[in-house]
Amino acid sequence: MGMTRKRETLIQYGSLGFVTAGFLLLAYQLIMMNLLELPLGFEGIRSLHSRFPLHFALDLLPLLAMVTGFWLGSRRHAELRELSDRSAHQREVDNEIRRITQSLTAGELSVRIREEILEPSVVQALKKLQQTLVRNREAEGVRRTEEKQRNWVSEGLAEFGDLLRTHAKDPADMGYAVVSALVSYLDANQGALFLKEEKEGRLLLNMVACHAYDRKKYPDRKVAWGSGLIGSVAMEKKGYYTDKIPDSYLQITSGLGKSNPRYLLIEPLVWNDQVYGILELASFKALDPHKLHFVSRVAENMATTLSTMESNLRTEALLRETQEQAGMLARKEEQVRQNMDVLEKTQEDAARQADTYISFTNTVNHTLMRAEYRTDGTLLYANTRFLKKLGYSGNREVEGKHINLFIHEKDQDWFNELWEKLSKGGRHFEGYMKHVSKMGQELWTMATYTCMRRDDGRVEKILFLAIDSTDQKKQSLEYEGQIAAIDKHTVKAVFLPDGHLRESNALFTDHLKYSGTELHHLKIFDLIAPGDQEVFGEIWDSVIKGDVFQGQLRILTRYEENRWFNATIMAVNDLYGEVEKVVCLGNDISKEKELESGSRRQLEEWVRKEEELRLTSIDLQARLRDLEDRRRKESNVQSKQNHRLIHVLDAMPFGLVVINNLGYLLQINPLAESLFSVRARDVISGKPTLLFGDENPSPLIRGFVEPTGNKPEGWHRNQTFHRADGKSVRADLLLLRSDLDDEITFSLLIFPNPRHENP
Repeated sequence: MGMTRKRETLIQYGSLGFVTAGFLLLAYQLIMMNLLELPLGFEGIRSLHSRFPLHFALDLLPLLAMVTGFWLGSRRHAELRELSDRSAHQREVDNEIRRITQSLTAGELSVRIREEILEPSVVQALKKLQQTLVRNREAEGVRRTEEKQRNWVSEGLAEFGDLLRTHAKDPADMGYAVVSALVSYLDANQGALFLKEEKEGRLLLNMVACHAYDRKKYPDRKVAWGSGLIGSVAMEKKGYYTDKIPDSYLQITSGLGKSNPRYLLIEPLVWNDQVYGILELASFKALDPHKLHFVSRVAENMATTLSTMESNLRTEALLRETQEQAGMLARKEEQVRQNMDVLEKTQEDAARQADTYISFTNTVNHTLMRAEYRTDGTLLYANTRFLKKLGYSGNREVEGKHINLFIHEKDQDWFNELWEKLSKGGRHFEGYMKHVSKMGQELWTMATYTCMRRDDGRVEKILFLAIDSTDQKKQSLEYEGQIAAIDKHTVKAVFLPDGHLRESNALFTDHLKYSGTELHHLKIFDLIAPGDQEVFGEIWDSVIKGDVFQGQLRILTRYEENRWFNATIMAVNDLYGEVEKVVCLGNDISKEKELESGSRRQLEEWVRKEEELRLTSIDLQARLRDLEDRRRKESNVQSKQNHRLIHVLDAMPFGLVVINNLGYLLQINPLAESLFSVRARDVISGKPTLLFGDENPSPLIRGFVEPTGNKPEGWHRNQTFHRADGKSVRADLLLLRSDLDDEITFSLLIFPNPRHENP
């Protein structure tokens, strides 16, 4: 394409030169022939050449004109090509600047700048703009992240506050609900809650709830106070967060196997400098600082909730358990009594009705443990129930064994005396006995040993019948212990249906400050405050009718002092369904009442402060949004001003040369380019010696060229300096210094006087 255009240009200019020169030559010859009165035509031309041989040389003029046209066409083509290249380069530069500005405007801050086609000053300005936008985006990202974290913490605290209020009656339910929700909210992998408990004078941390992979793990750990990481955190009352976890400390189980967590957080539940428990969280991912702060706030709220409900939960649980155990004990006693009646009747029927012995034996074998012994204690026979209860597989394992094999070693002394009497025909034995199974386990029975006699009255063998009462015995012992514990820690009083006191424990007399004799003559109505008499009368009537009262009760002491009790009042019926007595159980909550009033006032104050904080947060967010809008507008204005300033400086009627404190050229405007006969893109980022000569009479120029030279600011009139090409220039100079954030720049303004330029 380029060669074709060049050929056309050469032909055009060569043809034009040839035709023009030919026309001029022909016109000249016609004029000469007319002047010399020569005939027009070839004869005249021949005659003209004969007279003037110089015309033979003039005949070559069209050829010379054509060659000259070729030369001029080549020059014109070169100029046009150079102009086209410059125009194409300028279009490429404009397109590149347009592409970069459009990308930056669209938010594509990582756009690449093609430095090879742009001037260094433009590249530097674009890079500074790009860096400014990147910094602004990063600052905006940091602000949004912080705001998102604050909102995340606020929403989480509100959510967990509702969760604590919902499960404020049971620590275990509250623990699992909080732990499972906390693991999910933090995007952790496993969590556990340990609550403080005291057992046999020792402080322990008992795991009441744990959660992993959305499955409830039943707690099975107890940690001694001060033992391991958890115990140490409980003693120090400070949270512990680490990524150095021993391999054997903890494992997270999932469907893919088991693995050690990478991060562990142990946070104490502290309120009023008292530790109520430990919150443990394990995760494969690190927890950000705002999440650690959030867990600390949740732990503090949990400690506050536990402090408030601890005494109420303990009292309610004890009363509920006491009521259930009392009812169960009564049912078990009635069942044992009925079984004993059946057993006695069965024994009497067996003695009177020998003809039904086989049927009776089969019945006994299905319901009772049965064995027959010789009088020397050797086992003759044992039924299946006997073998199964004592852990033997068949009669072959026990036949011929002495009875002492089945009797507990602590009972053998008194049992041997009993057996000796039975072997001699003594009275049968009935009562609780403790046996020993094959595996050494204890088996409690309601047992009967009866002599089986021959016709002559001699003892032939001894029959053993029993009912397994191990569970009933253990429960009975447990009930006895619980009743003793209730008597020790709970106020207890038993009244007759008319209100007279029947019996009471020591705590009852201690709390009311009455002596036993004084209480014996009082009714329960005498202990109720006058303002509560009517309401209590309705409560007493409903209890007599079979209802159970649970609630708070105010009792007057001997000295008319108010004592508050969390009380349970229930009626106990006799075998005929009549009310035999009324049992009152209670715990002194006078101090809790005072604390409850204080806590209620404190809670109201907290609610008020929380509302103030919420309103303050809303106002602060609005102010932050206003500040951000203002900053964005100022940034846009500043950016426009910077672009406007660059265009203004380029159009100023003075030369501008800018260097940094290291002595490198940063900017040179078009007038300075003309003044020094250089192009900006050739000298930018170079030394000032590219513009100024080595030796200059002006001290200002010498200091400006040297990085460590003295650079006095202000006007310097009639200064003479040498350019790099040796020319001298006299001008007025103005030096300005700018202290930026990361560097110092010096701007030299040159006002030349062309009359003083010397070669």
